[in-house]
Amino acid sequence: MTYTRKDLWKLPSGWNDTLLWYARAITKMQERAITDTSSWRYLAAIHGFDENIWREFGYLGPEEPLPTNTHGQWRQCQHQSWYFLPWHRGYLTAFETAVRATIEGLPGQPPSDWALPYWDYSSSNNQVRTLPSPFTDPTTPDGEPNPLFSGRRFGIDGDGKIELDPADVALNALDEPDFFGSGTGGGTGFGGPETGFSHFGDQSANGQLESRPHNGVHVLVGGWRQGTDPNDPLNLGLMTNPDTAGLDPIFWLHHANIDRLWETWRARSPQHANPADNAWLTGPSPRHFVMPMPGNQTWTYAAKDVLDTRAAPLNYVYEDLLETQAGAPSAVHVVRATPEAVSVATARRSAVAKRRAELMGANDSLVLLQGAHTETTVQLEPTVTNKLARRSASAAASVTGGAAAVPDRVYLNLENIRSSSDAAAFYVYVNLPDDADPARHSERLAGLVSLFGVRKASHADDAHAGNGINEVFDITHIIDSLQASDPAALDTLSVRFVPRSKKQVESGPQPEVSVGRVSVYREEQQ
Repeated sequence: MTYTRKDLWKLPSGWNDTLLWYARAITKMQERAITDTSSWRYLAAIHGFDENIWREFGYLGPEEPLPTNTHGQWRQCQHQSWYFLPWHRGYLTAFETAVRATIEGLPGQPPSDWALPYWDYSSSNNQVRTLPSPFTDPTTPDGEPNPLFSGRRFGIDGDGKIELDPADVALNALDEPDFFGSGTGGGTGFGGPETGFSHFGDQSANGQLESRPHNGVHVLVGGWRQGTDPNDPLNLGLMTNPDTAGLDPIFWLHHANIDRLWETWRARSPQHANPADNAWLTGPSPRHFVMPMPGNQTWTYAAKDVLDTRAAPLNYVYEDLLETQAGAPSAVHVVRATPEAVSVATARRSAVAKRRAELMGANDSLVLLQGAHTETTVQLEPTVTNKLARRSASAAASVTGGAAAVPDRVYLNLENIRSSSDAAAFYVYVNLPDDADPARHSERLAGLVSLFGVRKASHADDAHAGNGINEVFDITHIIDSLQASDPAALDTLSVRFVPRSKKQVESGPQPEVSVGRVSVYREEQQ
């Protein structure tokens, strides 16, 4: 059977059947021992696990034993990697299958077609950037504790209100032509840079979809308790910390939306192709991805096993993609390695591999982010800037083989971002006018930095290098605007970091965040 994942905000208002049965299943799964592979806590620990934090939060009793062997299933989540999307798709499948099996065993008349809904927070409807009442009410209509509610969902202002801004969840990533990037300094691609097994901390960078909206939603929903120290992980919301994120019921609806956006991206253009590389299709090596399935079974999978959402064990489609592709849903959802598809993906990889990123300039010292805003400057190299101007003019004027030449792209790199807190969230602006209100200059917004997972990446141990993470923003549109209005403005760029929450700045301690270097790269596209 093929199940349909539906839009959370298009479901009947209030306690509709989809959310009611989800809540009932969670209650049952939370009753199970953590050693049970179908339990709420076991499944959450697959994403990340910190024994001390879980015990402090009450998700583990003082003497409660842990599984003696998780068969490599815990602490698996893939981030800053081209495996980010396929790993999470398999994870969602394991979770959805466990919930459905639980629902089927509950008394009453459970639905036979239950599927995980998705939270489409990027819709133009302002209401959808909040959460419906079944996630915000502490009790159910019958007065019982509500398992969809979390007392550790603080929001970015720390007051428990979840109100995302359009800039937080902008879908610029859907315009990214390539699944993965070309390397250091240049673009990171829609799905992330090429890596091996990457459970944070290998000094890589986020893919564009992971950067925004994925990371932003995690941090802006979880936040930290107002007036407390965000550098202490015990003050953070569940969604803020990768080691606790899976314990919040909204986590799964958030990731269903991220998974949907992968399908949306691929359907937008024939050029939006998944990698055809055997390393991606069958990797990572030597460690593979493994999930628990009902009946004490395990499922070992690679990217190639999760490309067709209609195929077992996935068996799902998305409501909105069915609507937009009426009469031909298979054109969107069924992905097979046909010779034509492989040819397109191989050609894209060859084109990306030939690109070279050239340093245009960098700031001269480490940046500590603190207070109402922090600013640094990047002096650009005139020879590279002139080269950029010449190629942009050439691309605008020339036609090669019947098609216009592709202009260079320019990337802002925030290198070696380190912090003891995952709660940091900053807007990054380029060349804001003096004394300008940043909110009135969206045309100068490079993006949102939400440091989901930075704490692990900043700590050197056996699994992590301790170099922090990198963030890469495509600022081509800003450079083009500056070049058109005032070419002299390209001599020096100012980069301003503005905290996402003014209320948290005013209420107490801030996350301690440093950026090792701010650099600008030019990348030729052909």
